[in-house]
Amino acid sequence: MKILSLIVPAYNSEAFLEKCVSSFLAPEVLDALDIILVDDGSTDSTAAVAQNLCRRFPGSVRLIRQENRGHGGALNTGCAAAEGKYLKVIDADDWVETENLPRFVEALRNCGSDVVLTHHYTRDIGTGENKKWQTYPPEFGREYTLEEIMPLWKDFGRSLTFHGITYRTEFYRQYGISLSEHVFYEDHEYATFPCCHARSVLPLDLFLYDYRVGDVQQSVSEENQLRRLSHIETVLNRMIREYRALTCGAGGKAYAAEKIRGVLLSLLTTLLLMEPDRKRGRALAREQMARFRQEMPREAAPAVRRYRVFLLMNLAHFRRGTWERIRRSPIYRRLRHDHNFD
Repeated sequence: MKILSLIVPAYNSEAFLEKCVSSFLAPEVLDALDIILVDDGSTDSTAAVAQNLCRRFPGSVRLIRQENRGHGGALNTGCAAAEGKYLKVIDADDWVETENLPRFVEALRNCGSDVVLTHHYTRDIGTGENKKWQTYPPEFGREYTLEEIMPLWKDFGRSLTFHGITYRTEFYRQYGISLSEHVFYEDHEYATFPCCHARSVLPLDLFLYDYRVGDVQQSVSEENQLRRLSHIETVLNRMIREYRALTCGAGGKAYAAEKIRGVLLSLLTTLLLMEPDRKRGRALAREQMARFRQEMPREAAPAVRRYRVFLLMNLAHFRRGTWERIRRSPIYRRLRHDHNFD
């Protein structure tokens, strides 16, 4: 049996795919890897690059081609095809720390946790800045429940993300949802459902994922967030619906609520600190908060406090860059008891 399925959703990724897959090719664990390349209706040479990789590494690399269904559709296809004990998604323009992959595979071989967490880096291609995103659990290498994790959210939250999570494949198939297709930002759904059902979460003191940022074409760029407001709203509304139907324990409900608030705050940041028409941004943000208070009244209080801060920043003509500088300042981190980014 393969130990780890690495699922690579790829759309027009000819410039990146070779580097991404090459980072998986640690010889000592290659036989344990199930590398699934999902060509999501690319119009460039992505399929040709992928086919060449399949020829070079038979038994480890395979290609699935489909009509375009968006990032979520590619994940749905790849996760359904996974044959490894665990599965992890790596976007085609990102890569992994090759030297750490053998240790990671060995840890997966010997554990049965529903969710495994690893640290990751962000690599800014514009500024050259690298940041570390990591967990700070009381003890690495032991399992935690979500009930234990939620009071320690600042210690765990940076790895409870798309880039930090690895799922046990059977667990994902039992509790995962079919991710929204033809929209961006559905990775929030992936990191929330099924994670909120996890009975065991294992943090490893290991950097694995390298997340490439700083590209204006990416969904997280300011221009694209403004253009794709409806995508964020679609994902937020879907997550709220899924939350209201949850039957997991208290820790899982608290986890899902925290993740949903994170998506809401991302939307509020866009509306109040990025929207050029500030009056329009305030009106749309007010509508979103009213809807959230109606749909999730008990979970709304922390978001309301941040909304008021953003509203004041909007009225003071602050932009997102100012907010990011405040968040990263030593004084703010000390007041919030936040960990460093290094």
